Amino acid sequence: MKLNKIMGICMFSLIIIILFSNSINALGVAPARKIVDFTPNFEGEGELKIVNSEAKDMKVLIYAEGELADSLYLESNELEFSSNEEYKFVKYKFKLPSEYEEPGKHQTNIIIREVPISTASEGSVLGASIAVVHNLVVDVPYPGKYAIVNLNILGGIDENRIEFVASIDSLGTQKIINAKALIDIYGSTNELVKSVETNLASINPGEKVGLRGIWEDEVINNGRYYAKVTLTYDGNVAYTERVFDVGEMKVEIVDMSVEDFKLGEIAKFNIVVENRWSESIEDVFTELVLSQEDLEIGRFKSASENIPALSKGELTAFWDTAGVEEGDYNAKSILNYNEEQVEKDMRAIISLNSIKFDLFGAGAVVGETEGLDRSDIIIIALVVLILINIGWFVYFRKRRK
Repeated sequence: MKLNKIMGICMFSLIIIILFSNSINALGVAPARKIVDFTPNFEGEGELKIVNSEAKDMKVLIYAEGELADSLYLESNELEFSSNEEYKFVKYKFKLPSEYEEPGKHQTNIIIREVPISTASEGSVLGASIAVVHNLVVDVPYPGKYAIVNLNILGGIDENRIEFVASIDSLGTQKIINAKALIDIYGSTNELVKSVETNLASINPGEKVGLRGIWEDEVINNGRYYAKVTLTYDGNVAYTERVFDVGEMKVEIVDMSVEDFKLGEIAKFNIVVENRWSESIEDVFTELVLSQEDLEIGRFKSASENIPALSKGELTAFWDTAGVEEGDYNAKSILNYNEEQVEKDMRAIISLNSIKFDLFGAGAVVGETEGLDRSDIIIIALVVLILINIGWFVYFRKRRK
């Protein structure tokens, strides 16, 4: 009875997973977006390709939401797919108003939603049903000269050179004659580190241009920086800002020593670590493991310390060496900070009056593992459940014999 219950649970779980996996990406639409430049009272049209991605029997409802919902006409508000129909096309028409009060991008969404085949078009629609969206975007220009700026940071040619690109979008109706950006770079304590100027450029209406600037110094310290961009163009000003990192947050063990040691007593380990980041790193600690011939003889860790920016700090750990014999031991340090672990292998030589360490080996960063993709989880779960059910089948067959 118990075994039958377990099998029932496994089969139920398998069915749920299969149903869930079938709902992923069961519906598609192309193109995802249509952009129209504003013209008063313009009448336009578009076409949607609605894709039955999972090749199944299904029904979809099609409707519009947004500013143009009342002036957008769909060729059909409802479609039914059979499993052998890969896609269907639906056309739509729209009419733009004579004017918009606000310039910029105005969006209307055409929603394609899957519903149960038995659901009538005027009936209720399940809130959890699958839906995809096509965006109809009307781009209304700004009067005169108008620009927006975004900052991109390219990979440095070397550790002392960083290239910035201020991306300028001209959204007005008039050409911009002179556009130039100033990039002020601030450190973690809000001190101005560097000011970088870009090149000068002219920009036509509707055009996008990248203005380049270089930050080059003898030394650019690793760390987090804040960039404030001031774009000036023909007497106008636009701003943007961005936080960016140079290098990686990194702490290293640079020295380890044991002073005034006697075998059989408590050893005090002084572990010197270096913070190569431009901000203080909190809760740094290390764990030490000593072993011989795969037999662990000691495992202990230091107290946590905060290591100031671009400086060294000391961690302290204690180990009771009672019962430990002289000899060479395998040693491993595990440095913990910012949810990462850095492991280093070395050799410890223990004598009556000293503990010495060979030079550190190369460290290996052991960070948080990346999560599995949803599809990977589904596949793994299906395989496991199938194997479980095969196992039960074989078991019951042998039992009957």
